[in-house]
Amino acid sequence: MQCQPAQKSKRLTCCRSLWHRLTGLSQNRRQRVHLCHFMVAVDDRGIPLAMEGTPQRIVSLVPSLTETLVDLGAEDRIVGLTKFCVRPDHLRRERTRIGGTKGVNLAAIMDLKPDLVLANLEENEAQDVMALEIAGIPCWVCDVRSVERAFQLLADLGHLVGCAQAGEDMAQKVRSRWTSGRASFSPPFEKVAYAVWRDPWMWAGTDAYIQDVLRWWGWSPWPDSPRYPECDIEEVVASGVEGVLLPSEPFPFKEAHLEECAGLPARLVDGEMFSWYGSRMMQVPAYLTGVDFEK
Repeated sequence: MQCQPAQKSKRLTCCRSLWHRLTGLSQNRRQRVHLCHFMVAVDDRGIPLAMEGTPQRIVSLVPSLTETLVDLGAEDRIVGLTKFCVRPDHLRRERTRIGGTKGVNLAAIMDLKPDLVLANLEENEAQDVMALEIAGIPCWVCDVRSVERAFQLLADLGHLVGCAQAGEDMAQKVRSRWTSGRASFSPPFEKVAYAVWRDPWMWAGTDAYIQDVLRWWGWSPWPDSPRYPECDIEEVVASGVEGVLLPSEPFPFKEAHLEECAGLPARLVDGEMFSWYGSRMMQVPAYLTGVDFEK
């Protein structure tokens, strides 16, 4: 797929005077402004960044966005990625790896001379992003906490990297698949806890993207606490949870961990299907309808 240049729209305007309206852009993340040969975009922090033309050297610090760039048609412009950017598999062997999502190798990134770095507010460390920005490297930071924001991010990212039509099409297709899939999917149990770590046990909380995915597909997720609270299995049982989902990431749960759930129905699931926003969302409806949760 070849990227198509972003078409002028109500969100894309050529006008120098719009520099003075940048503070208002944070109220509408989708608004973008072309100033002569510069594009100004506002990320999920509400911070505007200016880029000279379409980015040609992109470093991605977010595995799900690395895959999305490829599916949008921007693979040839990815110059750096993390060791956790495992999709597509061939890319990590062909591009410079700059460390993990945390503790990235700043010198390696700067040596690549990127004109755009993609980061995530939660996955990446603020001091690393700040250091790159101080060095003059544009950083676009996303913060995805809801399914609706994940839909919109597909279009936003497409516009950001000059693949506007591909991004809009992908967003529409994902939304359509999720909407139709939800109508035919029935969760095997209603009140569910989704583990993200063990020793200590940690769970996806109310403002985590994972919980909103669960709500979208008809589950009633527990706990009713923000972020990723620590709760032992006894607390989970006492809460009235009817089932536990043990994902393949970030903690790699295995069959042996099913026995640690104090008799609650527990299922191993593909963590990417619940936690990866981006083009991986295309596969979620087929995955959920194909999983035998009764095993």
